[in-house]
Amino acid sequence: MTRRLVATSFGEPTDVLSVAHRSDSSEVSPGSVRIAVRATGLNFLDVMLCRGEYPVRPDFPMTPGVETAGRVVAAGPGAEQQIGQEVVACPALPHGALGETVDIAAGLVVPRPPDVDPVTAAALPVTYQTAWFALERARLSAGETVLVHAGAGGVGIAVIQLAVARGARVIATAGGPAKLDVCRAHGAAVAAGYDEFEKAATEVDVVIDPVGGDLLGRSLDCLAFEGRLVSVGMAAGPPPPVDPARLIARNADLIGVSWGSRYPWARPDAVREAYHELFRLCATGAVRPPVTRVVPLEEAPAALADLAARRTTGKVIVRLDEEAS
Repeated sequence: MTRRLVATSFGEPTDVLSVAHRSDSSEVSPGSVRIAVRATGLNFLDVMLCRGEYPVRPDFPMTPGVETAGRVVAAGPGAEQQIGQEVVACPALPHGALGETVDIAAGLVVPRPPDVDPVTAAALPVTYQTAWFALERARLSAGETVLVHAGAGGVGIAVIQLAVARGARVIATAGGPAKLDVCRAHGAAVAAGYDEFEKAATEVDVVIDPVGGDLLGRSLDCLAFEGRLVSVGMAAGPPPPVDPARLIARNADLIGVSWGSRYPWARPDAVREAYHELFRLCATGAVRPPVTRVVPLEEAPAALADLAARRTTGKVIVRLDEEAS
């Protein structure tokens, strides 16, 4: 029997998630592997899944958790060569990684180098891959200026670090002095509150927006000629409709990026290349996943509630292996 968090209806994480004991199937499907989970990262995406707000609505019973690090302990036909490997992986819903084991298609796992520990590795997939592909889609070049909202959050910090590694100047927004200090500590040249960022962010080349709401429209007015705004989330709710004339006037691009819903399956080779580059940047110190809290499985619903209420900074990790105690 293994423990896992399970939801059977939509609602707030603390209302719908509970620890259940389930039997692992004795057989692993062809082309899949079974991972003994060491660590799993939490994301706002998990909150949206619980609420039924994510674009992909999984069937019940549903276990959230879309990024994990662990060891392959069993494999189906065609994937036996991976048994024993330490890996990073993103499972397919509704069978997520907030449990002691998870079965994942072998093509979605990437070997974890020994110099990247499980907690660090579990902090990389969603936030850093989202940030990576957002900057790729934005065609960010050295010397350009990036405005990133929610700069003290997981995606925001990843954007700051990766943009600085590319030679860009970063302006970050956040709520309150402590979070603004976090943005500066990770490399933002300027950190500003949500009510005043327009004063600092004039003629920016790229905006990365995980927040949505009215910030998206306000950010469009900050773009330089041929600027690019990349929307990667809607933590503050959907933005008002955008009049195309606002884009035309600046020759601007409005781009949407949802890494977890498509990229691992649609662009697996690009995802693997991104992982290898992220591992390399971890080794150089340019990428420093900001793990601020590590909790056991039983505390994950409360941690997700804190994340939803913006009471967290950086990354929260659930530890499930023998080191969790």
